[in-house]
Amino acid sequence: MQVHHHTTLQSQGGTAQAVQNLMDWLAEHDVTGSRSYEIQDSGTTGQCLQPSSVAGQVRLPALSSGRKAVIHLHGSFDWPACLEGFLATTQHLVLTLHDCRLLTGGCAYPLNCGFWKTGCQETCPQNLPAPAHHRQAVFRLLEALRPQLIVPSAWLTRMVREIHPQAQIQTIPNAVPEMFAPASIISSEEKRTAKREMGIDPTGKVMLFVAHGGRQAIYKGGHLWERIWKLVKQKEPLAVALAVGGNAIHRAGDCIELPYLDQKHLARCMRAADVLVYPSLADNHPLIILEAMSLGLPCAAFARGGIPEQIIHEHSGLLSPPGDIAHLAASVLEILSNGRIAKQFAQASRERYARLFNMEHMGRRHLRLYAELSPT
Repeated sequence: MQVHHHTTLQSQGGTAQAVQNLMDWLAEHDVTGSRSYEIQDSGTTGQCLQPSSVAGQVRLPALSSGRKAVIHLHGSFDWPACLEGFLATTQHLVLTLHDCRLLTGGCAYPLNCGFWKTGCQETCPQNLPAPAHHRQAVFRLLEALRPQLIVPSAWLTRMVREIHPQAQIQTIPNAVPEMFAPASIISSEEKRTAKREMGIDPTGKVMLFVAHGGRQAIYKGGHLWERIWKLVKQKEPLAVALAVGGNAIHRAGDCIELPYLDQKHLARCMRAADVLVYPSLADNHPLIILEAMSLGLPCAAFARGGIPEQIIHEHSGLLSPPGDIAHLAASVLEILSNGRIAKQFAQASRERYARLFNMEHMGRRHLRLYAELSPT
């Protein structure tokens, strides 16, 4: 079986990582994979293509092999141009909705805007260019192509069904590989050792913030990190903030900022952390929460998008009303100050990850779907 994957970014961000996780798993199960992308970053694999060139370029390997390939699109900075090229092909087309761009006038998430339901206007709350044209073009192409849609969260699946009731949809939650996770939850001594290795006082209580783009990641609540950190620090003098995902390395007292990290170095930060703080204002099914769960790292987050499908409130973590930073800070303090609750959340998170969000579950479902589309 041959599957070609296409993403917007080459290697950075949750979508690119989710695709690489999937491709690695599929490669171990006799699936030949190839990859293209539109924006090159620090990665070294794949082919850089303009959106309008994707369909033509990925058709060539299939033609040379004498059989149809499955084309799996995960993102594009110009969905209309990317999809238009597939009107002239007979390849099996799969689209994963990692965000809402295929439903809207081009925004990743509509936030409090309801135009994604009724039709985008020329004046966009997020100041996007020609949102009405973008939405109409995508709707026309989805109707013509009738691709198989994959959606990682039930939350986004409901949105899709509301405006595309005839679409072929499978809800397949994201996953992270077992190699990210230890055989058991990290012990207190291992955590103290990880803190020392990072230059953090081993008695410090580390709250970890992570987002691609750091403080500039508005959807992910990066602009709220400092306010949450200060609220926690006022009541917990031993609190240390570890903020990952920006462009620089900087330390100001107990606040440490780090740039975007690969999986190995991010795992190191998670091993040193006591709580993942995730104030995302809009999200689908974030990998960072699954990675934390795999390590038994408790999480405090806003109950937004698909996050409540990952974290069960007061069982495997704590959820707060979206935008309520005082409530979220109080949840962080509860985890940092109550060792019994933190341990309970750690165990429940790890068990939930193993049961629902490891690569075997996600990979098998993709494999069955591909086989149905392109039987050998």
